[in-house]
Amino acid sequence: MAWRRRAVPVLVGAVLAGLAAGPAPRAGLAQSARPSQPASGPTIVVRDAGPGVVGPLLRDAIRRPHTVIAAADTGIVLARATIPTTAIVLRGPVRVEGRVEGDLIALGDIVLRPGALIEGRAIAVGGVIVNSALATVRGTRLEFRDVTFDVVPTTGGTLALDYRAFSPTAAPLFRFPGVFGLRIPSYDRIDGLSLMFGPEIAARGGRLRVEPTATYRSHLGEIDPGARLTFEPGRRSRVTLDARRNTWTNERWIRGDLINSALAFGLGADIRNYYRADRVELTLARDVESTTGLVTPFVGVLTERAWSVARDTSATSAPYSIYRRRDREEGMLRPNPAIGDGRITSLLFGATASVLRGAITASASARGELALASSADARFEQVTVDGTIGVPTFRDQRFVALAHVVGTLGDRPPAQRFAYIGGGGTIPTMDVLSEGGDQLAWLESRYVIPVARIHVPFAGAPTITLRHIVGGAGLDRLPALTQNVGARIAIGFLRADYLVDPADTRRHDVGIGFGFR
Repeated sequence: MAWRRRAVPVLVGAVLAGLAAGPAPRAGLAQSARPSQPASGPTIVVRDAGPGVVGPLLRDAIRRPHTVIAAADTGIVLARATIPTTAIVLRGPVRVEGRVEGDLIALGDIVLRPGALIEGRAIAVGGVIVNSALATVRGTRLEFRDVTFDVVPTTGGTLALDYRAFSPTAAPLFRFPGVFGLRIPSYDRIDGLSLMFGPEIAARGGRLRVEPTATYRSHLGEIDPGARLTFEPGRRSRVTLDARRNTWTNERWIRGDLINSALAFGLGADIRNYYRADRVELTLARDVESTTGLVTPFVGVLTERAWSVARDTSATSAPYSIYRRRDREEGMLRPNPAIGDGRITSLLFGATASVLRGAITASASARGELALASSADARFEQVTVDGTIGVPTFRDQRFVALAHVVGTLGDRPPAQRFAYIGGGGTIPTMDVLSEGGDQLAWLESRYVIPVARIHVPFAGAPTITLRHIVGGAGLDRLPALTQNVGARIAIGFLRADYLVDPADTRRHDVGIGFGFR
């Protein structure tokens, strides 16, 4: 249709996505730090950087404007206030509820709470990052679990940071991750509610982990078995074997599982297509560290037997949603394309990469598949690339670019390797996933302008973002690409968007809701 309005009920989305918030920290996290200016308190120096990338990363952060926050061993709360620089927190864990306008580096765990906003990277040294679906991290999230830095007072009041590698400890042989073995559920227009349950079995000091699981799919009435084995022969190397029956999608890049689940249940807005398959995948990965980046190349093999969960325009049964359950255009009854049943056996290769230094935040991933055998004897090579980069410009303004590209050579692949574009999250003025095929290109450019003179309680400064989106998808070749231009006004995680197709100005899109990218 030429004019479309999409209004996301903030309350429904926030309540559902808030289920993803990390567990409440211990009572010991009751201390509060509310800095609004760079600290003039403790001076820190990296006395022993140790091997690897973490020591140089800390030294680089100390050379730039930064705020040092020293806390007791029980941790600290970054309340609903703004830290205008990179924040370095000593002796975590740290619970984040406010805004950090640079990187957040913690010697310990980082617990992100709803409303938290980190303009740079979140880096946990000697800990983990506990996520919340209502928190935003603009840059890369990095965890260095096996090393830390001891904080040692010196004469003159300076705090010295000395490298220390954790000694191997015996991991529990048998435990139940999540909530008594129940993982975070998901919800979509094919499976309905998906509940995964399973223990984790560890051996060899935790370097070998086995996770058998069973997943119940409420709408299909199926229980899918699965298992994941991970072996870490060294600190930087991993061997992973994953075997399971699952409902798969090629559109996970558009929205994360938690956000897609919340919008599917609340609004019937599931921006994915699906197929079912039994898949076995074996990969070998190794981290390559430097003082400026982290690259993780991998190689592997895959075999998959797939079948359709097709839904045509005459379907009458769909999982429940509060709104648009019976909508056949953008709701839960939207058709799901069929695939050709059959097996694909492939070689895998690729890498992930992150920039670890300076004000530029960048990350990328590439996954290549070389088909050795497939249905209809199709021989193809397919590469999928995702990337994001953020570059500071004038004052506190920032340029951000995001990209997703799928390229295929050789024969036309089976339909389970097709990718789709269109609708919210990709090209908003297009119908939902209205273009698809074995070739896809999507690029969004954003210029983010914080309105620093305005401060909204509990949300910080609003931002104005100028947006340009271009993309398309097709079979064998790309079609003429569609463009959108417009703007976004955001306060915290709430946002309002207006976009128009400059080639057909009758096609507009207005969106009001919440977002994290």
